[in-house]
This record gives sequence, structure tokens and C-alpha cells, in this order.
Amino acid sequence: MAVFTATQLFLKGFQSGSEGTSWIGHFRIQLLVWWVWGVITPLIFWLVNRFRIDKGILLKSIFFHLFSSVSIVAIYLAFYSIIWNTVALNSLTYPMFRTIYIALFLNLFHWHLFIYMAILGVMHAREFYFEVKEKELRSIHLEKDLLESRLMTLKMQLQPHFLFNALNSIVSSIHRERLDTAINMTTGLGELLRISLAEADKELVPLSKELHHLKTYLNIETHRFKDLEIVYDVSEKLMDKLVPNFLLQPIAENSIKHGISKQQDAKKITVAIKQQKGAVLISIFNEGPPLAKEKSEGIGISNIKKRLQTSYEKGASFAMKTVQNGVLAEIHLPV
Repeated sequence: MAVFTATQLFLKGFQSGSEGTSWIGHFRIQLLVWWVWGVITPLIFWLVNRFRIDKGILLKSIFFHLFSSVSIVAIYLAFYSIIWNTVALNSLTYPMFRTIYIALFLNLFHWHLFIYMAILGVMHAREFYFEVKEKELRSIHLEKDLLESRLMTLKMQLQPHFLFNALNSIVSSIHRERLDTAINMTTGLGELLRISLAEADKELVPLSKELHHLKTYLNIETHRFKDLEIVYDVSEKLMDKLVPNFLLQPIAENSIKHGISKQQDAKKITVAIKQQKGAVLISIFNEGPPLAKEKSEGIGISNIKKRLQTSYEKGASFAMKTVQNGVLAEIHLPV
């Protein structure tokens, strides 16, 4: 840029017939002038990151950058005037500084204001580009995780021990001529298989549908565990909230497998969905033995954590802990 502007100023002086400053003289001045822009540019980068023009703060950011652009260009032209007086005229007096500054302001202010706006535009374009690329990458990972999750969900829902127990309960009910129980279990099992196959490709579903999936599974388990008591404490206003598909059933299965089935007097599962401190809190409590120390996570639990991380980054969390009389699993989702 220094070579370009130095050549332009030299040719302009040559065309007007004025001997004026040599090309080398112009180049020295322009080199210093553009060096000042090089110093200012990181400041503009910082201002863009600090006051990005985006939804929610659009007007505020626009007014800020209008103010900062005028201020920075005004200060820049002051440096330009000092450089011109010092290098070209070998003199720095206030009257001469003022004269040169006014001339530069009237002739170059709009041009350097455009440079500021160009840097601002390039920075925003760069930020938006990387954001789009990051979203595309996250989408690819999410799609991959969803496909994996579909297989894992089917694997978890169709584990041999679950199918064996469910089918064994159905056969036992038929032998005892408890046909209503057998029909209900068969219907529930068929509904669970239908959901697994028909809706496994959906990335997000309303919380109402996810709760339906969970109830379908737990209803089957109530036929296996006759004393099983299920309590739902659900906020209806959150039912339209979108959540990852098949999020809750693996937790409930974990509660049955490691809680209810392991302790004779364990019979209660409580499902609560509430809004708490700007987040959606989903908790599943089961009576039973405490969490085993130093036990590795199963496929279902590790899959839940991975999907939450992919869908919400750091905006969601999952934890399990031992509480009085059982184990509590909690999921925090952004509203």
C-alpha cells in the first residue's frame, strides 16, 4: 500500500508540474503512515470481538463502531499530520500542524473511514465464516452421533435380558390366564419397538413425546415388577421444549437394572421435569442400592453425556449421585 500511494502522490505532483517531494520522500512518509494503520488494526480486531454487530446488540454496536471509527480516523490523521510535518517539511509547529491536519481531514477522512469499515467488514465476515464452518462440523458430528445413537438405542432397548424378561413375563401371564396383562405387555413392547424404528432418525423431539417414550417403557416394566411405583412430577409448560431423542429411556433402564432389581424393598421411581434457575431440570430418582464406587459407565450413560455435549456444548450437564434411599440422575438443559 505504501508503494501504491507513494507512486500515486508522486505522479500527481509530476502531472501538475510541481517538483515537490521525490518518490523516495513520498514512500518514506507513506511507509510510516501505513505502519500506523498496522498498529491500529489489532485494536480494531479487539473492538470487533468486544462489540460485534449481532442480533440483540445491533444498534448499540453500530453506534459504537461509528463513534470509534470517527475517533480512530481523527487520531490517525493527527499522526499523519505529525509525520508529514516532521519528514516532508522538517518542521513541527502548531500552526503548520493545524493547517496540514485540516487539509488531510477534508481530503482523506472519508477514505480512511472506509478503511476502518473495510477492516470491520472483513473481521465480521471472518467470524461468520468460522461460525458457519463450526456449525457445519457440529452438524456432521451430530448426524454421526445420531446414527450411532440409533444403533445404541436399539441395542439398549432390545438387549437380550430385557426382551427375555419381557417375553417371559408375557408367556407366564398367558399360562396363568392373565390375558389382559399379556395383551398389555405385548402392546407396550410393540409400541416401544415401533418408536425405536420409526423415530430413531429424529435429532430432537418435544419433551412431551420423549416423556411418552419413557412411559411406554416403564409401563412394560410395571408388569415385571408388580410393586413398582412410578411418580411423575412434570411441568406442562415445558412439554414443547425440544430435547435429544431417546434421552430418558436409557436412564430409566439403568434405574431398573441397577436399582429396582437389585434390592427387594426398592419399588419407587420418580420422574420430575421442572424449570429451575433459567434451565430445564430433568431428574429420575430410583430406590435401591447406592452407586458402585469406581464403576465404569455403561453404553447408555456415556452415550447420553456425549449427545448432550454435541447438542449443547457446555450448555447442558448430566450427573448421577447417591442420595437417601437410592440414586438420583439429573439433566440440566438450557431453556
